[in-house]
Amino acid sequence: MEKNIEKSIEETLRKSSPARAWSKLLLCLCCLAFAIFIRFFVFSIWSFEGKIVPVCELALCKKNSKAGDLLSVATKSGNSILLWQVGKSGDTVDIQTPFGNLIIDIPRVGDTVYFERLYPMLWDASLALYRELSPEKKINTEISIWSGKKELPFAYVGRASISGRPVSEREVAFLPWQELRILELQLQKIFPVYDHIRFKRKLFADTLEIKSLVINEELFYLSCEKAGQQKLCFDSRENGFFKKSEIQGIAL
Repeated sequence: MEKNIEKSIEETLRKSSPARAWSKLLLCLCCLAFAIFIRFFVFSIWSFEGKIVPVCELALCKKNSKAGDLLSVATKSGNSILLWQVGKSGDTVDIQTPFGNLIIDIPRVGDTVYFERLYPMLWDASLALYRELSPEKKINTEISIWSGKKELPFAYVGRASISGRPVSEREVAFLPWQELRILELQLQKIFPVYDHIRFKRKLFADTLEIKSLVINEELFYLSCEKAGQQKLCFDSRENGFFKKSEIQGIAL
């Protein structure tokens, strides 16, 4: 009986010893540190379409993303959003726009894109890339109106309107591709004698005309909606291509 009591006392003292208490505290601290590391350096937790979505931010997770994956990306405003991957450098993608579908080839690293050959949406996207590469340069755009090989008087744009107001000649060069396309459609109705009215733009950095751009980073075309369900939102149709360095993680 005495041996059992002594054994029980020894066991109680061992469990309540300072060394055991410190070891438990150290274990708890290690678990907490590991949880913090996982939360802030490996995974982030998002609420997306009413669901809780874990996003892996390890380079290994992001390396092999593919069309249909949900990615977290950093926007130029400093915020982070979740967007669906439609394609990346080397892919050919079918894009829905308010003016019909558009099939585009996303440039690879090392490709040279020529501004005069670009569809207006890609022209805007390439302009955004050039601005990031040359922030110290003064970027200007010259714009003109054409019908086939004939240049039309630029004053014609004053006959068109945006949001119910007449268009100013000075603002046209700064309009995004969607509004330029709306102006083209209006001018086509106003001047039916001309075929296929379109705007031509030239890019200048300081006083030098820029005709091409070399792609130096993998590019991603991202959408707010899954393919086939795309709606207007702040994605690649508005923002242009996203760069690999802007991809933060991939949803699991």
